[in-house]
Amino acid sequence: MAFPRKCPKCGFDLTGIASPTCPNCGTVDAPGLPAFARPGSPPPFVTPPIHKTWILALIQIAFMTTFMLLFHFPKVMMVPFVLFILMANVASLWLRVKVSPGQQPVPQRPLAHPVLFRILAFLTVICALGLISSLLFGFVIFMNSWNRWHQYEGQRYHQSEFQITQVYFHKGSKGAIDAYASGTVEGQKEWMNLIPYLHQIPRSQAQLDDLVGPGITIPIFFFPDLKGRARVQFDDGIHPAEVSHRDTMNALKYGSLGAVLSVGMLLLLSRLRRLCYDDAGTLYSVLSTQ
Repeated sequence: MAFPRKCPKCGFDLTGIASPTCPNCGTVDAPGLPAFARPGSPPPFVTPPIHKTWILALIQIAFMTTFMLLFHFPKVMMVPFVLFILMANVASLWLRVKVSPGQQPVPQRPLAHPVLFRILAFLTVICALGLISSLLFGFVIFMNSWNRWHQYEGQRYHQSEFQITQVYFHKGSKGAIDAYASGTVEGQKEWMNLIPYLHQIPRSQAQLDDLVGPGITIPIFFFPDLKGRARVQFDDGIHPAEVSHRDTMNALKYGSLGAVLSVGMLLLLSRLRRLCYDDAGTLYSVLSTQ
């Protein structure tokens, strides 16, 4: 389909003429601009980088899955976050390919600073990962602390002592390390997690034996209405509910702060990326709408 064109000087009909020079008066049609930017020429369509969108989604899913496996989060928690990443990328892709009725796509603009543009694009990906990490891990830490906070809040307890009978070291198939002990509390056999007391993670049974052993007495909070190791908690001077409440508020505060900073950086980088285009790009957009 030929687009109507006229010579800007003499008005000669240039429709169907490939040459930019008017055969009537010799005027060059829009000199210095590429063919697609001349009045009447169809603008090239910007093809959304669909494959790059899904590659980025796979990178985000791999990053999230690796982190959650390394820190032994429940596998069931991975499902909603994978769905969230997929939905976010589908929404982003839909917004880029959607064109309103009667609206022409914006022609591709040349880059004046391609190296700077690539650096800013890389920083944009980093900030996007930072945003996802802030939301993802902030939510996980918040929920763990929230559950522990309400587990101990209002529970009947008293301060006592835990006397160690034997210590145990266990390393799971995925590298998870557990150090615990059996002992007695007021003549009753109980179990206790030793990690909060040790303030470090032992790497072997021998190292655990060097750190703590039978006969050692540990101050504790004893919760008789709970079960398992939750009944015995190391007494470091702060009630477990207070510690969990503090961790919950910190996760909410720092997670939200990280998300806000990431969004701010994404907006700033988006503005900076626009500066990497030639000034002539504005002219291309104007001409394409005529």
